[in-house]
Amino acid sequence: MIKFFRHIRKRMLKENRFTRYTLYAIGEIVLVVIGILIALQINNWNEDRKAHFQEVEILNNLRTDLQADFKELSYQIASKKKMVLEYRNCLEILSENKEGSIEELKRDLKSIFQVGGLSLNKTTFNNLETTGEIRLIRNKALADSIVAFYNSGYEGWETALRDYTRNITAPYFLSFDHITGFSFTDDDGTIRTMPFNPSDFSKPGRTLEEYRQDYFIINTLRQKTWNLEALIDKYQGLQLYVERLDRGIEHYLDSP
Repeated sequence: MIKFFRHIRKRMLKENRFTRYTLYAIGEIVLVVIGILIALQINNWNEDRKAHFQEVEILNNLRTDLQADFKELSYQIASKKKMVLEYRNCLEILSENKEGSIEELKRDLKSIFQVGGLSLNKTTFNNLETTGEIRLIRNKALADSIVAFYNSGYEGWETALRDYTRNITAPYFLSFDHITGFSFTDDDGTIRTMPFNPSDFSKPGRTLEEYRQDYFIINTLRQKTWNLEALIDKYQGLQLYVERLDRGIEHYLDSP
């Protein structure tokens, strides 16, 4: 094809048909430019198509993470509500608003040492931030909502509870009385219980009246109850956010 056009140019020059040659040259340039523009358009179309497939994959992965986060939030809310009920029962016993035994009090105090908290699945989001691929989400409002969710700041409440438990509550309780009935379940389902019982030692445990006279224990229960209720509110707000975000992503993916 190139040889064919070259042959035409040479023939026109040889025949001194300059005007026709000029028009032909201009036409050839136009054809080349059009060809380049078409090639660029095809390339842009391919790039847009590739970016669209990446965006869909990212959003589907985020939906999977969000659905797992919703379940995790449900578990944490239920767990924290149970702890609040236990601490309120302890406070009722300590304030003598209800009859209770030292065994019942210690049963509901067992969770006072728990420091576990919410663990959101940030795998996809962290990867988006690291690679900068968050820009592939073309809907800016949706992208901003995703960023806002994963930077919601719930960790502040959990850090306060965890630090207070580890640094203040646990050391005090460990020196105040025998710790009984504590157990936990390993990842493989094995139940592990604290070895030895208070009866194995000569030092007697504290009485219910001694617990009732201890301001630290009373105030710790009040504070942890308040903190947990605030954390539950935060988790419930995050759950609503997850639902809205999941619906928003679904609607965006279904839109033409």
